[in-house]
Amino acid sequence: MLIHQALLFDSPSAFLAAAVPFVTEGLHRGDTVVAVTSSGNTELLRDHLDHGTASEVTFLSPTNWFDSPGRTLNAHHRRIDALHGDRGILRVLGEPVWTGLDDLETAEWGRYESVMNVALASSRAWVVCGYDSRTLPPAIVDDARRTHPELAVGTGSESSNTYTDPAYYYAEHNVPLIVRPDHGVEWLPIFGDLAPVRQFVADHAVRLGVPTARLDDFTLAVNEVATNALRHGAGHGEARLWATDRRVVCEIFDPGAAADNFLGFLRADPQAGKGHGLWIARQICDLLEMRTGEAGTTVRLHMRRSS
Repeated sequence: MLIHQALLFDSPSAFLAAAVPFVTEGLHRGDTVVAVTSSGNTELLRDHLDHGTASEVTFLSPTNWFDSPGRTLNAHHRRIDALHGDRGILRVLGEPVWTGLDDLETAEWGRYESVMNVALASSRAWVVCGYDSRTLPPAIVDDARRTHPELAVGTGSESSNTYTDPAYYYAEHNVPLIVRPDHGVEWLPIFGDLAPVRQFVADHAVRLGVPTARLDDFTLAVNEVATNALRHGAGHGEARLWATDRRVVCEIFDPGAAADNFLGFLRADPQAGKGHGLWIARQICDLLEMRTGEAGTTVRLHMRRSS
């Protein structure tokens, strides 16, 4: 069963007091140990582990691991799936990257931290997420207490007294979508044939800023969501494309309502005949927003623009 803890630290010694025992105990027990921390904390950790111990830890770059909420969640799944036999668990010492994010990205990464408690609930994993209170905004540190059931304290732990049920946290973050721009929005109706939708993306996405190397992926993600609108929604809808300063956005709307139970965050059973489309789209896109209700369902797929 998943153990998900926040490590709130305000000094190198406070970080090491929890990180070193977490790593060394895991290796002693035969666990798979992954460290995805800032360069400074990675160096600290290496310095306080003997050479043989440090060599058994998989050290990864935070900017690669914390690339997008959907891909990071799937990275945990892949490493859990790779565990051998019944012995040992996956231990991840992570340090999410909060610098340089806009408000939407910050909100979606907070949602990821909360949904992890559901998505990995039955997994053989222990994830400790580091938060440096010296550099992070107080709101992000406070939010860590809401998204993690436990706090790592030295060699032990304590319950977070502000931990929030993921369903409530998820719903709380379903604020109205940012209003579309007044100009520069491309539009296409969606009916039974999805070939025009794929052509619509091909015609406009690169011009708006999607990297050429990611065009096929973006087209696939849009196709998956549009397929959902036809098969599981109202059977028709609309597609819109536009660019912001940071991303290209494709919005798929259909007038049907969906069961909003962490859609796209929970990996579907490989044997299931449905439920894969939004999960695939979350892997491909840098962000995915979804809102559903009586007025219909809107999915926004975000892809970072070419630099």
